[in-house]
Amino acid sequence: MTGSDSPVGEGALRQLVGGREVMRVQLAHLAEASRLPNVRLQVLPFLAGSHPGMTSAFSVVSFAESGAMDVVYMDTTSSTLWLESEADAARHNATFERIARSGLALRDSTALIERIRKEL
Repeated sequence: MTGSDSPVGEGALRQLVGGREVMRVQLAHLAEASRLPNVRLQVLPFLAGSHPGMTSAFSVVSFAESGAMDVVYMDTTSSTLWLESEADAARHNATFERIARSGLALRDSTALIERIRKEL
């Protein structure tokens, strides 16, 4: 992974938070960000069904320093959890890749974001 990789569920794009105008602005920003060369924004459509990331959200944090180990960050309702073993990082990287394979292609993701924005 380089830059910012971010799968987002279609439901998060369709749930009105802050009203229609706020959502339009947010979706426009996402569409704009998705065109940056260091951003890979994929939408997990409703039709993809269940996926391995549904039980808990996580981020794999990679560092640019040579030899630096990836770590996993998980935010729960009661605490923040950092997983710092190579096995945990490898398992979560593999899970992330499985989720990404269920997502729409990058241009299809951007097109869906734009379509949802226009529907509001």
